[in-house]
Amino acid sequence: MPSSPDPAERRRRRALLRATHPDLGGDPEEFIRVLAALEAGGTAAPGPGPEVRFVRRPRGVARVTAWWRRRRRPPRVV
Repeated sequence: MPSSPDPAERRRRRALLRATHPDLGGDPEEFIRVLAALEAGGTAAPGPGPEVRFVRRPRGVARVTAWWRRRRRPPRVV
């Protein structure tokens, strides 16, 4: 694998490994097959699993105001 692959390739590789990792509920034999195929430079699977998105939390004053708005909401009754 090149020392600095493009970000899209890196995301695809990480998604494939995450989808088949045994610690995350994947099959160990499938994980070994995918890892070997990626190291050989081939394609391991038809596509990545579900997309993962990261959301930045507010910082500073925005964080305090968000807390204040949540605090002032009436309680939810089920």
